[in-house]
Amino acid sequence: MSFTKKIQIDTSLAGILKIIIPLILSCLSSNLMFLVDRFILMRYSLDAMNAAMLGGNLAGFYVFLLMAITGTTEIFVGQYNGAGKYDKIAAPVWQMIYLVMFAAIFYIPIGYFSDYLNLIPEYYAKDGIAYQQLLTYFCWLPGLAAAFMGFFVGRGQTKIIVAIVILGNLINAVLDYSLVFGCKGIIPSSGCKGAAMATIIAEVIQILILAASFWSSKNRHHFHTAKNYKFDKELFGKCLKVGLPMSFGRGAELLAWYLVYAALSHVSKDLATVHGIATTVYVLIAFICDSLAKGTAAISANFIGKKDLTSIGMVLKKLTILTLILCFTFMFPLLISPRLFCGILGSINEDITHLYPTLSIIFKIQFINITIESQCAIFWGTLISGGDTKYLNITNLICLWSFVVLPVALLYAFNMLNSAVLVHLLSTCWISSCLLLVYRRYKSLKWYKSVIY
Repeated sequence: MSFTKKIQIDTSLAGILKIIIPLILSCLSSNLMFLVDRFILMRYSLDAMNAAMLGGNLAGFYVFLLMAITGTTEIFVGQYNGAGKYDKIAAPVWQMIYLVMFAAIFYIPIGYFSDYLNLIPEYYAKDGIAYQQLLTYFCWLPGLAAAFMGFFVGRGQTKIIVAIVILGNLINAVLDYSLVFGCKGIIPSSGCKGAAMATIIAEVIQILILAASFWSSKNRHHFHTAKNYKFDKELFGKCLKVGLPMSFGRGAELLAWYLVYAALSHVSKDLATVHGIATTVYVLIAFICDSLAKGTAAISANFIGKKDLTSIGMVLKKLTILTLILCFTFMFPLLISPRLFCGILGSINEDITHLYPTLSIIFKIQFINITIESQCAIFWGTLISGGDTKYLNITNLICLWSFVVLPVALLYAFNMLNSAVLVHLLSTCWISSCLLLVYRRYKSLKWYKSVIY
């Protein structure tokens, strides 16, 4: 069997799972990195966790502004792979490497002025700003990793991604504990700064491995990864055309959640803690949405390259069933025993038992929201595979700001923001309306006319 045949993608359940399962494990592992950070900081200090959540949210806003663009490599690679244009596969990766180099110059001054660019309450300011500043200086690293990952994901070669992300998590976990708490007589305790340093070191190691694999002798031979390094103005423009709407959309979404979290934090520490814990659970379970969107985009892009619309429909039906199974499997423990997660929190050195009833209600709402969002992710990934990103992001932002941000802002302005449960109920309205509109777009087939290669 030739090398090119090994990377073909089909509609069989085995073929779909071959792409989806590694991405599920990869996204789960990626989210676990954030979860480990939060739990270790929670044991260190509840205030440190909340501070890192606030500072990290804003740093995440900067990360995804770039990452949403560089992640488009998997779309271009997928379409080139499906069309059999293997000699062009490495070119979009190089264009995004140049973009990251250019963007890194601007992130340094943004990090320097972190003292002024935040909405962190005074009682969280010291730890939160330090965490935000350090991550912001290096927030171009995830964008570079996404550019390299697209080369492998777009061709269905996802095993290496899983291995790299798991390795990164192990390194992050060990460094997290060592740097946050310190080692007596060897490493001083660094708190939030230590958590940020651990994340940065893990990301650097992941990128080095990805780069080495990208430029391996096999990939240099089959995909010309060392030859297609020239700056291609036309291809660079196409990447921006697809990626910029996603960048602005994703950035505005993260900014919206940052504002919501900041509003809750300014009302009371209890609201900040409840929302912080609920967000931590969401980050863990959200790997379902992330993996389904990425997997659907990679698979659909290959079939678009082949001009095969029928196969895309077959894939979506199977993914819908898989979505329901995944959501039920991973959220069921929280439904039957919401105190299971709350019990884990008992290891922290502060009493938050009075928050357990509220968290139990929120976990149930989250089950509904994540199930809806996962279904939305399938259609989202399909539209992205055709380069139809403007509609997606405009729709998402209109729904999010209308159903969540504006109501929260009004409640805060009139001193009526006193429930984190309400925020999650508003989120149900947001994601439900988004699913309806994205599904209608999918049925219209306008996305299929937006092929990009």
